[in-house]
Amino acid sequence: MKTSEFTQILRENPEKSLFFEYQAGQYVRTDYHITEIKNVSYDTVDCGGIRNEWNEVHIQLWENEIPEPDHAVDTSKALKIFDVVQKVRPTFQDREIKFEYGNSSFPTAVLPVHNIKEAGNSLIVQLTADQTTCKAKDRATTPEEKAAACCGPAAKPKVRVSLAALEASACEPGSGCC
Repeated sequence: MKTSEFTQILRENPEKSLFFEYQAGQYVRTDYHITEIKNVSYDTVDCGGIRNEWNEVHIQLWENEIPEPDHAVDTSKALKIFDVVQKVRPTFQDREIKFEYGNSSFPTAVLPVHNIKEAGNSLIVQLTADQTTCKAKDRATTPEEKAAACCGPAAKPKVRVSLAALEASACEPGSGCC
């Protein structure tokens, strides 16, 4: 989901409670804070020697060690945080938005949006785990290219074995080979 799509959904649903489901049935505590909105630029070289560049927006969700029962972020408050950030520097609007979250039982991860569903006077942002990938293999257009990608499965040499060869190399009792 693009950042602009996310903020548009927030605008269309003013003052609704905003919840984040980071795993099926597991939610960020309701007293979370949005602590950072990051423009993230990647400049990588993959295992095939190809340079890759892209940008994303990461929203950091944080839970105070001491629960704050009187604190909650709704859609309008989240938009106000976006506005504060926008006054300092523009946020990448046409780039994918992901959420950075972790707690004592879930390692910090950057999670893309899988779905946003309405539930009464609430929006539930369902996040999903990302998978790593091999860009060299992803670029390949044929099965042969995929097999030849640097991180594709290694071709195993075929070895011919005959019964005579096995008998000739068999261990003799007392030879010390086994």
